[in-house]
Amino acid sequence: AAFDENGNLLPEAVFVQKPTNENCGLCHGVADRSNDPLVITDLSLNNPQTATTGQVISPQKISKSGMNIAGKSDLSRSWDVHAERQLQCTDCHFSLNNPAYALKDEEPSHLTFDPRKLDIGAYLQRPSHDFARGQSAQYTVDPDTVASMRRCESCHDAETAHADWLPYLDKHMSTLACESCHIPQLYAPAIEAYDWTVLTADGGPRKVYRGVASGHENADTVNELVTGYQPVLLPRQNVDGDTKLAPYNLITTWYWVYDDANGKARPVREVDLKAAWFDGDSYAAEVLAAFDANQDGALDETELRLDSEAKQQVIAQRLTALGLQNVRIEGRVQPYSVNHNVTRGEWAVNDCTTCHTTDSRLTAGLELAPYAPAGVTPQFAETNVQYTGEIHTDENGAVTFTPDLAAQGLYVFGSSRISWLDWLGALAFLGALLGILGHSTLRYLAARKRLKGEIRTRKVYMYSAYERFWHWLQVATIFTLLFTGLIIHRPDMFGAFSFRHMVTLHNIVAFIMAANAFLAFFYHIASGEIKQYIPRPRGFFDQAMMQAAFYLRGIFNGEPHPFEKTPEKKLNPLQQATYFGLLNVLLPLQVLTGLTMWAAQLWPAFPEKLGGLDWLAPFHSLIAWLLAAFIIGHIYLTTTGPTVFTDIKAMITGWEDVEA
Repeated sequence: AAFDENGNLLPEAVFVQKPTNENCGLCHGVADRSNDPLVITDLSLNNPQTATTGQVISPQKISKSGMNIAGKSDLSRSWDVHAERQLQCTDCHFSLNNPAYALKDEEPSHLTFDPRKLDIGAYLQRPSHDFARGQSAQYTVDPDTVASMRRCESCHDAETAHADWLPYLDKHMSTLACESCHIPQLYAPAIEAYDWTVLTADGGPRKVYRGVASGHENADTVNELVTGYQPVLLPRQNVDGDTKLAPYNLITTWYWVYDDANGKARPVREVDLKAAWFDGDSYAAEVLAAFDANQDGALDETELRLDSEAKQQVIAQRLTALGLQNVRIEGRVQPYSVNHNVTRGEWAVNDCTTCHTTDSRLTAGLELAPYAPAGVTPQFAETNVQYTGEIHTDENGAVTFTPDLAAQGLYVFGSSRISWLDWLGALAFLGALLGILGHSTLRYLAARKRLKGEIRTRKVYMYSAYERFWHWLQVATIFTLLFTGLIIHRPDMFGAFSFRHMVTLHNIVAFIMAANAFLAFFYHIASGEIKQYIPRPRGFFDQAMMQAAFYLRGIFNGEPHPFEKTPEKKLNPLQQATYFGLLNVLLPLQVLTGLTMWAAQLWPAFPEKLGGLDWLAPFHSLIAWLLAAFIIGHIYLTTTGPTVFTDIKAMITGWEDVEA
C-alpha cells in the first residue's frame, strides 16, 4: 500500500520524476511503449485523443501491430517518430515553471544577460500543473496557455531539411503547417459522427467511426479491416496571425434543439430525449411502430435513422408533448486538430504530384457522415479554423466536405485552373491552327492549277551570325518553356515527367530567355536594327492593307510579295505590327508575371501585392497560349517565300533567296 492508516502518502511511495507517456495516456489516449503487438481495444472517449483523431503514441512499427491494418506488412514506419526517438510527452508539454524549458522572450538589445529567470527551487518544490500546449481547434479552456509550447520549428530547421529538393521552400513553409506533409495518414479508427436525433437500445446516440470496416465503436480491430483515414487540410489561424493549412479530423453531431423561454436555442436534454424514445427500458410502442420496418421488435442500423418525414414527426411530437417549443434538428461539424503520429522520409509527403495534380491532396474531401438525419446540412463550429469549402450530399446520401482552394485564396500549380481561361487560350491556339490549315490547303489547291514556273531569285546576306544565334536560342527556350509550362499546368497528363524537375528547368530556361532577350535588345539598339521593328505611321495603314490583300488573295494567284525584303527592311508592315505588340505587350507581361511568380519562393508576400498567384498564374497561362498561337503562325509564314524552306535556311546560313 502507498498510504498509511491516516490516509497519508508514505515517503517511500514519493517519486520525484517526470510523468511518463503512459501516465499521460491514462487520460488522453493510447500511449504504449511495451513490446507486445499493439491492439486498440477501446475506441470510446475513454481514450479521447485516439477516439477523436486516431492518434496513437507508440514507438512500435505499425507492421508489428496486432491489428488487421490494411497493407500492414509494408508499413515499416513507427506510429509516431517522436516516440520512436524516445521523446516523452513532457518534452513538448512541459511544466510552465520548469526553467529548463523556459521560452526566451524578446529582450532589450542592451542586455547581454538577464538574471530574472525561472527559479529551479520553486519548480522542484512545486512544479506547475499548467502544461505547455498548442492551439487546438477542439479545446478552448485555459486560454492563457494557448500556444505556450514549442512548435516543430523550435527543434527542426526546415530550410536545412528541405532546401536540396523542395522548390519554393518559403512559399511552402508559409502556406503549409509541418503536420500537413508529415502526418499524411492516420492508421487507427476515429469517430466520424454522432447522431443524437436517435437513441440506441442502451440510451446512447448512434455512433459512426471512420477507418474501420464495421464503423462501430465496439469494432474488433484484430479481425475487422482497419484502413485508417486521411485527415482533411484546412486553414488554421495561429495566435501570431499567420494562416496555414493543417490536418484535421471532422466529427459531425446531429441533435434536437428547442427554444427556451427567452427564445434562445437549446439542445434537448438527454433525459427529455430518453423520455421521448422510451417507455421504461424499452422503445415506446409509437416509436417502434414508426421505425421497426421488419417488425422484429428491435431497431437495426438501417431502421434507426430519421430518413422519413413520418419518423421525424413521431419524435418531434413526443418532444413537444414534454413542453418543448419549436423542436427541430441541427447539425454541427467540430474539427479536431491532428498534431501527433508524425513521420519522416519516404512516409512523409515528398512527391510534388501529391498536391500538384488534378486529384490534389489539398482538395481531398472527408466524409462527415454516411447519412444526414432528416436531410439537415450541418454547420461548422466557431473555432480558429477557416471553413473554405463545400458540404454536399452524394447520390447514396453520404455527407462530404470538400475544400475549395480558390476560396482559401490559394492557387496551386497543376491543381488549380480557371476553365474559361484555358478554353479561351486553347480556342485562340486552335483558331490559329485551323486558319493555317485552311490557308495552306487553299495555297496547295491554287498551286496545282497554276502553271509551274521557276521563280527568279538572288542571294542576299540577310542575317548576321549573332542574329541567328539569339533567334535559335530564343526558339529553343520558348519551346522548352511552353512544354515545361504545359507539364506544370497539367501534370496529370504527363506522368512520365518529374514535376519538381520541370519546375526547376522552367525557371532556369526562363532566366536564359530573359538574358538572351536583354542582350538582343542591347544589340538591336547599338546596331540600329531596332528601327526595323518600329512601324512608320506615314502610309502604314495602306501598306498593311496591301500586305493583307496579298495573304488573302495574291498569294493564291502566284503574285510576287508587295514589298521587297532587304537587310535594311526585313519585316513587312503586318510583321512590324505583330512584333510591336509581341515585344512591347505579350513578352513583357509574360516576363513580369513569370518573374513575380518565381519571386514567391523568396518573398511569398510579394506576389500578393500584384493580385496573388490566383490571378498571376492564370494570366501567365493565357499569355502562353497566345504566344503558342503566334509561334505556329510565325512558322507558317516562313513557308510563304520562293520555296517552303527558303526562310528557314536563311536563318541557318544567313543567306536568303529573295525574289529578283
